[in-house]
Amino acid sequence: MTNPPQPLPDPFTLELVRCRLVAGAQQMAASLWKSSYSTVIREVLDYSTAIFDADGRMVAQSAQLPFQMMTMSAPLQQLIEGGYAWEEGDVVLLNDPYACNGQHLPDYMTFRPVFSGGKRVAFCGAVGHMIDAGGGAPGSYVATATEIFQEGLRLPPVKIIRRGEENRELLDLVALNVREPVKVLGDLAAMSSCTSVGERIVHELIGQHGAERIRATLAAILDGSERQFRHRLGQVPDGTFTAVDYVDDDGISDDPIRLQLSLTFKADGVTADFTGTSPQVQGPVNATYEMTCTTVNYILMAALGKDMAKNDGCRRPVRVVVPRRTVLSAESPAPVASRVTVCHRAVDAMLQAMSQIIPDRVMAGYYGVSNICNLGGHDPDTGQPWVHFDVEVGGWGGRPGIDGLDGFSAHVHNVANTPIEVIETTLPLRVERYELLPDTGGRGQYRGGLGLRRDIRVLAERASLNLLGDHCKFPPRGMLGGENGATGRYMLNPDTDDEHRMSDKLSNYPIRSGDVISMQTPGGGGYGDPVLRDKAAIRLDREEGKVTRS
Repeated sequence: MTNPPQPLPDPFTLELVRCRLVAGAQQMAASLWKSSYSTVIREVLDYSTAIFDADGRMVAQSAQLPFQMMTMSAPLQQLIEGGYAWEEGDVVLLNDPYACNGQHLPDYMTFRPVFSGGKRVAFCGAVGHMIDAGGGAPGSYVATATEIFQEGLRLPPVKIIRRGEENRELLDLVALNVREPVKVLGDLAAMSSCTSVGERIVHELIGQHGAERIRATLAAILDGSERQFRHRLGQVPDGTFTAVDYVDDDGISDDPIRLQLSLTFKADGVTADFTGTSPQVQGPVNATYEMTCTTVNYILMAALGKDMAKNDGCRRPVRVVVPRRTVLSAESPAPVASRVTVCHRAVDAMLQAMSQIIPDRVMAGYYGVSNICNLGGHDPDTGQPWVHFDVEVGGWGGRPGIDGLDGFSAHVHNVANTPIEVIETTLPLRVERYELLPDTGGRGQYRGGLGLRRDIRVLAERASLNLLGDHCKFPPRGMLGGENGATGRYMLNPDTDDEHRMSDKLSNYPIRSGDVISMQTPGGGGYGDPVLRDKAAIRLDREEGKVTRS
């Protein structure tokens, strides 16, 4: 016998429940942040949290990384549809992109079911980037990897907590396969614990409204977001708009990687078709289909969804077409550690296509690369490994009415830097320069933002350097007459007789004591004809040293 349909709360109560769930997801994020061990979560903020309905559809998310939160639904729904045996008190852990629609191996996901009266009502989930996931290089970014087996420990869905009891054997297995076991296990404990915060909040709502009413309310929240998003799409004129962009290379071959997009707006929805994109490559810059879907949905929500609840309801009117075994729909055993590289470029392709129809809502090309720099070594006294994980950003593209931001995180990854004080007090490293790079933003009516320079001196006797960058050959593009931004570069021992330029994709490059690694990141493209730039803005650029060229 099925339960009778529950009447929905009035609109005010519905919105109050939605806001409580969003606040709950944010409380989960705060709990994870405060309890974390590694700099990747505590400082770089490479983590996300969300609350889902009983069918695995994301209803509420924290204000963290779009790239992570919006890919959590796919593995959870795959588990549910496959009949996974959920029990009260369970927490499931996974990281493999092929076993369960995951992201890449460093991103571990945890999911906790929420039960009431023996029936599942919701899920609470977290994803966090581990400082190391094993594999062939410190930090698990192996630029020379040609298959996923080289990238680290692969975990299919497995219960890290079973009916409230910790799975010690699993934790021992993880600890044995990573370089920083204390930090990784500490972060996993924080992730598991934060899902219990979400569980408590859902139970509070069940106590106030009843389990069946909450189930109906979660569905109504998703339906409301879909209606709002369809209304926004209906304001965009019908048409098909195309764009092409390129990733520099995959680190194995020098060949550029083509991303081709045909973006079609119609009254009943939007289709992003990437037919014509390059086949999956040997190197680790491939992305899975779910990564591509997340990228497309993010850009559409960001451009059209101002002041709108963003959840899986917004994804319903969006169709993403990607041929199999391309760099945007990779299949096993393709390596995917740096999957964000092609997804950044998919962002640029979406922006270029949308500039042809809604130029007032998009920006020019941005730095568009995560500039991953991992350093690792061993303590000479204890023999214990150490890992430094760094992500550097660059300049935003210029946008309608305003210059691009300088050295600021943009779009899908939304990360922070690791503070100098933390690096120098915990690792055998010294940061010697950290500054904006003048003349790196493309000229335009609205100038592109500036890239950054970060120089790190290695104080350890020896270390291993791993880089995964891009936009060193193809610059961030200007828009509507704006000029391109500057490309990035990586230098060893800059401004010395030993200076030389390094590849932007390196694995286990030997570094000696005293060597300096200089990351110099791309600037953003300009927006609009430079001739139209305000003269006062030109003077200010020169006074502030952001522009020195004539």
